[in-house]
Amino acid sequence: MRARCLFPLALAAGLLVSAAGLAQDRPLVILGFDGADAKLTERWMDEGKLPNLAALRDQGSFRPLRSTVPSQTPVSWSTFATGLNPGRHAIFDFLKRDPQTYTPSFAASGEVEEPFLWGERTPLVVGIGIGALLTLVFFGLLRLLRARARMALVFGLAAGLAGGVGASVVAGRLLPKQRPVAVNNQQGDTFWEILGAAGKRVEVMRIPVTFPPEPFEHGHLLTGLGTPDVSLRIGKPFYFTSELFFKPRTGDFSGELVELIDNRGVIPTEIKGPPNKLFPDAEPYITIPMTLTVAEDRSHLDIEVSGSHLSLEPGQWSGWVPIEFPFNALIKLGGIGRFYLISLEDEVRLYLSPIQFDPTNLPPMTEITFPNAFVDDLTGRVGRFKTIGWAIDTWSLEEGTIDEDVFFQDVDFTVSKYEEMLYGLLEDRHAGGQDWDVLVHYFEFTDRVQHMMWRYFDPKHPLYTEEGAAKYGDAILNAYQRMDAIVGETRKRMPNDGMLMVVSDHGFASFRRAVNYNTWLVKNGFMRLNGEDADRKNLEDLFGQGDFFVNVDWSATQAYALGLGQIYINLQGREKNGIVKPGADYERVTNAIHDGLLAYVDEETGEHPVVHVWRRDEVYTEYDPSLIPDLIPSNGEGYRVGWQDSLGGIAKTVVEDNDHLWSGDHCSVYPPLVDGILFANIPLSNKRADMVDVMPTVLDLYHVAPTTHLDGESLLPAR
Repeated sequence: MRARCLFPLALAAGLLVSAAGLAQDRPLVILGFDGADAKLTERWMDEGKLPNLAALRDQGSFRPLRSTVPSQTPVSWSTFATGLNPGRHAIFDFLKRDPQTYTPSFAASGEVEEPFLWGERTPLVVGIGIGALLTLVFFGLLRLLRARARMALVFGLAAGLAGGVGASVVAGRLLPKQRPVAVNNQQGDTFWEILGAAGKRVEVMRIPVTFPPEPFEHGHLLTGLGTPDVSLRIGKPFYFTSELFFKPRTGDFSGELVELIDNRGVIPTEIKGPPNKLFPDAEPYITIPMTLTVAEDRSHLDIEVSGSHLSLEPGQWSGWVPIEFPFNALIKLGGIGRFYLISLEDEVRLYLSPIQFDPTNLPPMTEITFPNAFVDDLTGRVGRFKTIGWAIDTWSLEEGTIDEDVFFQDVDFTVSKYEEMLYGLLEDRHAGGQDWDVLVHYFEFTDRVQHMMWRYFDPKHPLYTEEGAAKYGDAILNAYQRMDAIVGETRKRMPNDGMLMVVSDHGFASFRRAVNYNTWLVKNGFMRLNGEDADRKNLEDLFGQGDFFVNVDWSATQAYALGLGQIYINLQGREKNGIVKPGADYERVTNAIHDGLLAYVDEETGEHPVVHVWRRDEVYTEYDPSLIPDLIPSNGEGYRVGWQDSLGGIAKTVVEDNDHLWSGDHCSVYPPLVDGILFANIPLSNKRADMVDVMPTVLDLYHVAPTTHLDGESLLPAR
């Protein structure tokens, strides 16, 4: 006990320095915890439940950190990286829309087609190359056998012609003409690019919106949120069940439900894999067979898939299982997944995690690290790990295919591996190995646990139960205490002269009631429907580019909502079917929507669901007017934009109870209600801290100038 009491004092003496004493060659560690809330952190520090963070506060600096508008993960972390407001770095929501089609897509990254090898000319080039090679080989061999030159040439040309034609035919069948290439839509220079150009070595681990990785000098990067699974999804889990008529809880999310034909004996089934974007004339998806065999005594399940054979008992996880998807005999895509056998009692219930890129065997031209070889360094240290950006599976718990206990097992498995990476990099620097200057390491678990468990934390939530609270009511506190333990372990392992910052992108609030802006627009005459019933939308529609806004009469629609709380004016000259004229007509419509949303009262609660409506000129100094939404409503306590509204759906009521297990949120919440956290073991100025200030502070620590005007200011005291 005495040693633990003395430890904070030793840290204070060894780490806390004045601003004037900051040295340009001192190492810096930045720990990012997604969704760590300032109010909860301060409360639990004061209650003695977060001792490491409390010590850091007492010895250095702590303050709430104001998020971006809107307070969303990709938006805020992009501002963290670039020091720019969302209008300038162009990541303003999870989703964006194409004004010519009204179709949503992911804002952080996109996809373009590039020629594979020589594109349409690939079969011809391959044929000529193979033909020329065979001609030379046969000519040379025959000459070595003392054949006459003319005869050797004739036979060589014949062999070359036959081989070249054959190779051309094979190449035409087995090699694609085009390949999809991911593009990162984030604009602006990141602080690791700027520091790298100044000669500083920076390690960047899993920061969101870093896929695909951009090269920079003197550093390494492992991509984070935005890195897809092999199905090119944010995360598509599988649920295999023999239970007849099983239905997911909501159907709003992207999972693969596979109905088994039997519940005993040998059961053939299949795994639906990646979309076949290499050969668009073939089957749309690559599907592979899998065989399940139920033991006669139902004690275990044997699984045969992709050359692997394994056996699981109920309640048991598998290790990583290699799963290969062949596009043809030549091109195959390898991934890894983990099985969990939920039950064999009565019915077969089998879970398979999202199948993600295998870090030990990445497909050609698939990059999740910079440089490419960095992934080998990581797997050499920790073995296989989750490569998908949304690493913790929240979708299966939401849809009722796994329970809370399985969810937390996945959380622990995921976090432990990333902790191992962090501590290894810290030990490298401490031992004088990898001589990095800045280490940035991100954890997502604080966000994911709060999203799913707030229903047992908030007695006012519609899904709150005393039984659930007794079992899981401390889940959020436990997540914060794990964050606290990581901070404490980092301080032990980091260099003695190291600087430390702990940052979160936003805080959290209860999601009790859902606000459906499209429904409000319909009821208030800003949107007209044509009377057709629209199907319920889910993430699969988004990835599969399903039909959206099918029941909207654009000839009489002035505005529409899409994404996590964004409203777009149906503007002439911008939207395909725009009817609102620029100028006075535009101002009239935006003002009417602005004032109407602020005045709207939830009849059931008597509260105002919308407490602020931002015009884009209020919050963004520069922006692309064809990209950025016209109005950004912010919700009050207990409210968030509805799921169907986010995908352009039209709900039946303007406000409704949130019956999703996804019960805590921040995405459309008024930013002052969901402040994040900022800790440092160095002095900071007394000004209010915004996320946009973190990047210029990091540059200021090393006396490195930004490459453009930044929207934030350094938080270091004036020198």
